[in-house]
Amino acid sequence: MTARLRIAVLSLALIGALTAASSVAAQDAIRTPLPAPVKAKLGMLNVPALSPLWLLPEYAAKYNIQMEPVMFQRFADARTALASGDLDITAFGPQDISLGLGQGVKSMVGVAGVGSGNDCLAVRKGDDIKDWKSLQGKTIGVGAGSISWLKFAASVQENGLDYGKLKIINIMGGGTNYLKALQGKEIDMAVVWHPFCAQGIVDGYAQYPTISHNQSRTVGGLISILAVNRGFMEKNRDAVQRLVVAYVDVLKFAQTNPQRWAKIYAEKAGLPEPVAAESIRLTKLDATLPLESIKRMSKFLSDNGVIARDVSGEIAQSYNYDFLSRATGKTPAELGLNQ
Repeated sequence: MTARLRIAVLSLALIGALTAASSVAAQDAIRTPLPAPVKAKLGMLNVPALSPLWLLPEYAAKYNIQMEPVMFQRFADARTALASGDLDITAFGPQDISLGLGQGVKSMVGVAGVGSGNDCLAVRKGDDIKDWKSLQGKTIGVGAGSISWLKFAASVQENGLDYGKLKIINIMGGGTNYLKALQGKEIDMAVVWHPFCAQGIVDGYAQYPTISHNQSRTVGGLISILAVNRGFMEKNRDAVQRLVVAYVDVLKFAQTNPQRWAKIYAEKAGLPEPVAAESIRLTKLDATLPLESIKRMSKFLSDNGVIARDVSGEIAQSYNYDFLSRATGKTPAELGLNQ
């Protein structure tokens, strides 16, 4: 080996070592407590996939962040509160930022994904629906505008059916109303979400059909996203960074401790543990944020008249990968920028 080649090899090794050391130092820096306490209001909903967020205040406290959980019944209400600044951080539907943009609201920023699954279809036990064509003639209960409805409507179109020709009933209120309608034979299938499918299954009168709406090309199985108020983010970037670090740690804990996850959900939602366990069984937690899927979702919403204009071309301005990238050590591309 020539002297020049040896110098080149040593230089590359040194650069690699310095890069690794710099990465470790950066990770250490974002895991140090803030010099002064920061308060943050956390929007919470009793959704199985979001129940690990009950641990977020404990994890965030290590970084000198004091969190106040505020309960909501619907994603739409959490969206309104985050948009107005009444909340600083919350998880809601992957369509919610797009719905806000359609109304000219630009105060919400998506910073991480939550995972896939959670939404479900339920039929009466013994009344399976084996393929999408078999939906014709069935009465289907939906909650128009919900992420479960969005997955279903996209799946219907992708499987060659005309949504407008199906027998659709829009069910108002919570998931319990879907179960009542299913039991009362007012509907043949409920397009709903857990824990309601789980309740029907554990109680013995419902089952999952063979078809699934968590696999559409347009929407996929995305459950929810973690978002922050833009004003809070701009004033407290260091705090938001630590909140995302704490959030990633919470997801990892729940993934590796499903029994604890189910127990938290059962306690907070007031459910029997078997129902909670079934509710999370088919849910996969994942902080990946698939932006192209969200763009397709936005286009679908405008094409079907849910929002007045197509916001898919501007949606990227409402998502920030910097915090998640630093928290995980992964690039935006690895975290879903092009997915």
